[in-house]
Amino acid sequence: WPKEKKKKKKKKRKRKKKDKDKDSEDGDSGGKRLTLYCEDKFRWRDKKKCLDWCLEADSCKSGAKIRIRRCGGSKMQKWKKDGSALRPACSSRLSVGNGELKKGRTELSGLSSGGKFTIKKNGMCMTNPHQPEDMEKVSFRDCRKANNSKTDKWEWK
Repeated sequence: WPKEKKKKKKKKRKRKKKDKDKDSEDGDSGGKRLTLYCEDKFRWRDKKKCLDWCLEADSCKSGAKIRIRRCGGSKMQKWKKDGSALRPACSSRLSVGNGELKKGRTELSGLSSGGKFTIKKNGMCMTNPHQPEDMEKVSFRDCRKANNSKTDKWEWK
């Protein structure tokens, strides 16, 4: 009889922890995929057809790295535009900083609701270092270099 009572207490503790953390990567988060804009004529990595490269966070925590990955079913590839901030769909408390998620709001410019657009912070463009490759870190870099490798534009999908 005393063992059953202990089990009930443990279950209650778990519920409280879940209630406390409203934003989680397990929840129904909505959002859209943010992809690098591509045209077949770019011929990234000598491919004749464009592959979809999505922005993805490693986790839904402050400090999590953001990278480009082949688009797939991961909830960590879902994002929301919140005014001039870009937030992972899993959390309304985090936003894209320089290469990672940060608590609070990071002001960005150029973030659009549709079409192709360039995301900037302090005159630098959000991009990966060169033509896309899986797991590459994304951060804010010189726009001329991003433009040369055709990785300066993004679009919602």
